[in-house]
Amino acid sequence: MNILHFHPDGRMASCFIDPLIEAERCHGHDSVLITSTRKSRISSETLPYDISLRNLIKLPWAFLRICMLIKARRPDMVIAHNMKSSPLPLLAAMIMGIRMRIYFNHGVPFVGYTGMMRLFLRLFEKFNCAVSNRVVTVSPDMVELLRGVQRNIQPTIILNGSPCGLDLDNYNRDLYKDSTWRETHKIKEDDVVVVFIGRPEKRKGFEYALKLWTEYMTGSKYKLIICGANSVDVLKYLPSVAENIICLGFVNNIPEILSNADILIQPSLHEGLSYAVLEAMASNCVVIANDIEGVRNLINNGVNGYLIKDNLLQDYANLIQSLAGDRSRVVEITSEAVKTANMFSRKDFLPAYLSFLEKASKQS
Repeated sequence: MNILHFHPDGRMASCFIDPLIEAERCHGHDSVLITSTRKSRISSETLPYDISLRNLIKLPWAFLRICMLIKARRPDMVIAHNMKSSPLPLLAAMIMGIRMRIYFNHGVPFVGYTGMMRLFLRLFEKFNCAVSNRVVTVSPDMVELLRGVQRNIQPTIILNGSPCGLDLDNYNRDLYKDSTWRETHKIKEDDVVVVFIGRPEKRKGFEYALKLWTEYMTGSKYKLIICGANSVDVLKYLPSVAENIICLGFVNNIPEILSNADILIQPSLHEGLSYAVLEAMASNCVVIANDIEGVRNLINNGVNGYLIKDNLLQDYANLIQSLAGDRSRVVEITSEAVKTANMFSRKDFLPAYLSFLEKASKQS
């Protein structure tokens, strides 16, 4: 098959889309990825087509270029990933007569907003579902949210969910037993290392993580490691960066960081199926997360992690402090968490994904 993928960001596509395309190519498919910003390891072209303010003026030209691209390649299948980068490719594919148009939803953002923004994002979801003829998503919670938007659709979950499964081999703590990461960052042996992974946005919980540390976790033994944001991002919310907050910016060694950590916090306001949670589980870290869709599908509260009702910061603080002195409970929780992570192995996901493509092509 000739398959054309669209994804908004090459940096994230390297993590979530490149594995799909590599599997497709190994299976004999001619697969190409077009990104809106940055190139991934294997993307072919960048084209500013995602629905964002910076691209509004360019969108008509971007739409025309997508139509020309589809006409030149004549793909058997167009797969558009993520809400904001799917409307133009899916509409162009429909107009150009592509019979198999797949909307691969990685999460439903409107649940993290209120007011007019929530309405607009919900309308985009409805449009994406309407111009595609197959909808794939990443968790049972997202199925219900999408069916609430467009009742006549039947979203598909591949295997147990996720965009591409998790490469579990990278998250074995034994790989990092000689790591000097803690020494490099001047973290003591008895310090409690808590990781936050996410963009510096309120909807991803960034502001909540900072507030938790400045108001409740002021002791020097509690270290907050921020992956995905730097000190400049922190200073937009705080007058200074506390000594027990370490900002790493964008990182590509998450497995090593998690192998040196104790806890992951995720006070996010919306998730599709949280990779940060899965990565932490695979790395034997305790996960403490906001009780929201896309996280409930992974965490059984008190069994393989903890869910915080209403994102209450005091509850995060109480749990972190309690777990710091209860090694037996940590072992119980992380043992169950590893079992959950194993359900999302990439080795199992990719064959299921390829099988889905084959069945979808026969039904087109």
